[in-house]
Amino acid sequence: MLNREHLRYTFRSGKFHCRFVDVSDENNLRLASALMTVYADGLHRRRCELAEMSHALVSAAADRKFASGLEKLVLDMAEFANAEGNTDYPALRRELFSKSGKIMGTGEDFSETEYRRRVAGPPADIYGDLPDFELLTAFRELEPGELPRRYNTALVQGLLMNTSQLTIALPGAETAELRKLVKFMKFFRLLAEIAAPRPGEILLQVSGPFALLENSRKYALQLASFFPAVLKMKHFRLEAEIRLPGRTGKLILSEKDNLVSHYRELAAYVPEEIRIFHRVFRERCSEWTIVGETPFINTGGEICFPDLSFRRTDGRICHLELFHRWHRGALPRRLAFLDEHPRTPLILGVDRAAVTEEGFEELRTAHPAAAERLFRFRDFPAVETLVRTLDKAAETLPDNTHQPTQGVLP
Repeated sequence: MLNREHLRYTFRSGKFHCRFVDVSDENNLRLASALMTVYADGLHRRRCELAEMSHALVSAAADRKFASGLEKLVLDMAEFANAEGNTDYPALRRELFSKSGKIMGTGEDFSETEYRRRVAGPPADIYGDLPDFELLTAFRELEPGELPRRYNTALVQGLLMNTSQLTIALPGAETAELRKLVKFMKFFRLLAEIAAPRPGEILLQVSGPFALLENSRKYALQLASFFPAVLKMKHFRLEAEIRLPGRTGKLILSEKDNLVSHYRELAAYVPEEIRIFHRVFRERCSEWTIVGETPFINTGGEICFPDLSFRRTDGRICHLELFHRWHRGALPRRLAFLDEHPRTPLILGVDRAAVTEEGFEELRTAHPAAAERLFRFRDFPAVETLVRTLDKAAETLPDNTHQPTQGVLP
């Protein structure tokens, strides 16, 4: 991820234009290769030594801002750690400084060699616990051509760290393709609304960090991290409202900008908390099973994409949508929809961090028809509470809920 000082863009007529680099330029490729070689060949060397070598390359570059951004991306791929052992470095420094103070306080005139002889005892390295003296333990080396591509993507990510809202139009998106994108969105726990303004087009409206009152820095990082997933779509049009000191304007991108995602398929990675939940659910519940594909449900202008789907032994299917702290704004709308459409196979879980116990009871009172479809959880749903809510919902669902439900997108 690039910091604000690394960003290269122009601002004209209220619009931001990223200054992308030529990913095939020989000079850019040589610089990328040289920077990565510093770290690829620097295993177990100190951070300060590697930084000195990479800074020399940056200083000699024709475009130092571009070179500094590349250096930042290379550094992000490096892992550092303090030297192994139980050395108490602060104690070593105290011992050395104490000895040095006593020697220098005698007022004697002696050589540097004599001074070093008198303070002998602590090892030469007394700063092994400080960041500059950390050792490189791992480095994820890339092909030289991939680093400039990541740089172009990172320019956009750096600007998106300062957005108030992100709108993504997806014309002609296939259901499978859209499902993968929404999984990324759910994975990064972004606050978003999904709509279908016209046949064949999906519109994602993702709130930016300026829309939040708390944890905005963390949310900004998650939003920026989501952007490479958008690049996996065949067709898209992204429009973001960017706020920088003294400048506010739009950033507009599409597949025509030829940016490349470095993300693999999300299905290849399953967070540990999800693995644990699946295992515990199988162990504690025999009546319901978790099913693989989750549909999009049209709730009347807004599209709901549940987090999990469940099938009961009698064939009934019910879906679960989770609302975390940042998603609480959409909860009343979803409850109102269930009040009007009680036979929709959907239950809702709300994180305790998103709503107080008093607020939870107010929601249940305001939406009596959907009250039994709503439960609270902390971090992740408890199996017993989830199953109890599924069973209550199943009592109101028709026998054929395993068939396509009206309102579910194809």
